[in-house]
Amino acid sequence: MNKTSQAGTIQVPKDRMKRRRRQQRRGLVASYLFVLPYLCLLLMFGVIPVIYAFGMSFFDTISGVFWGITNYKMAFQDYRLEEAIYNIIGFVALWVSVTIIVVTGLSLMLDILSRRVATTIRTIYFLPGAITSSAIVVLWLFLVDPLVSPFQAVFHMFGWEARQHVVNGLGMVSLFAIMSFFAHSGGWIIVMGGALSGLSREVMEASRVDGANLWQQAVYVKLPMIWKSVALMGILTLAGGLQIFVEPQLMGMAGPQYARSDWSVNQLAFQYAFSMGDFGISAALSTMLITVSVTIALILIFATKFYQVK
Repeated sequence: MNKTSQAGTIQVPKDRMKRRRRQQRRGLVASYLFVLPYLCLLLMFGVIPVIYAFGMSFFDTISGVFWGITNYKMAFQDYRLEEAIYNIIGFVALWVSVTIIVVTGLSLMLDILSRRVATTIRTIYFLPGAITSSAIVVLWLFLVDPLVSPFQAVFHMFGWEARQHVVNGLGMVSLFAIMSFFAHSGGWIIVMGGALSGLSREVMEASRVDGANLWQQAVYVKLPMIWKSVALMGILTLAGGLQIFVEPQLMGMAGPQYARSDWSVNQLAFQYAFSMGDFGISAALSTMLITVSVTIALILIFATKFYQVK
C-alpha cells in the first residue's frame, strides 16, 4: 500500500508538469502568431528598405558603379546639411521637452478626476491626432493667420497683423513644435492614462493613509511608477522628430517666402532623390539619419535600463 501510494503521488506531479509545459508551449505559439503579422510588415517596410538603402548608398546610382563612401562625402560637403541639422536639433529639443513635461503633467492631473470626466477630456485631446500631418499643417496655416484665426486677439497683443508676422515671431522651429505637439500629444495622453490606471490601488490608498496630498502622490508615488512610459514617450518622440518632413515641406502653401525644400535632412534626401535623380546621396543621408536615430534610442534604452525586469 505504501509503495502504491508513493507511486501515485509521484505520477500526479509529473502529469501536472507535462500539462503545464503543453500549456506554456501553446501560449508561446499563440504569442508568436499574434506577433507574426507585425514582424512581416516590419520586415517588408522596415528592415528590407533600410538594408537596400544602405547598399545603395555605396553606389553611383546614375552611372551604376560602386563608389564606396563617396556619396557620404558628397552629402557632408553639401552646405545646406549643417543648417538642416541645427534646425532638427532645435525642433527636437523643444518638441520632446514640451511633450514630456506637458503630457506627463496633464496625465497626472486627469488621473485625479472621475473616470468619466477624464475619459471625455482624453478623447477631446486625442481628436487632433486623428487628423493626418498634412491636414494639420493646412489647419495651422489658418490658425496663424490673424485675419481668420480665433487667436487674433492674442496675435494683436504682440503686434502681429499678418501671417508673416506670426510666423516670423514664432520662428519655424517653434511653429513646427506646436504643430507636432497638438498632432501627437493626445495619443500619448491616452497611453499615459493607461499606465496610470494600471497602478496598484493599494499603494495609492497607503500613500493617502500616510498623509500624502495629491501633489505628493503625483510626484513621489505615481511618477516613479510610470517612468518607463515617460521614457518610451521620450524615445519615440525623439525618433519621430528627427524624421520631420511634412511640416516644412508644406509650408510653401503659406506663401513662396516660406517654401523651404532643405529645412530638414529628410527634405534634403527627398530633393536628391526626386529632384536631382541621385538616389545614392539620398540613400546616404537616409542611412545616416536612421543610424543617428537608432543610436540615440539605444543609448537611452540602456542608460535607463528600460527592459530590466525587477
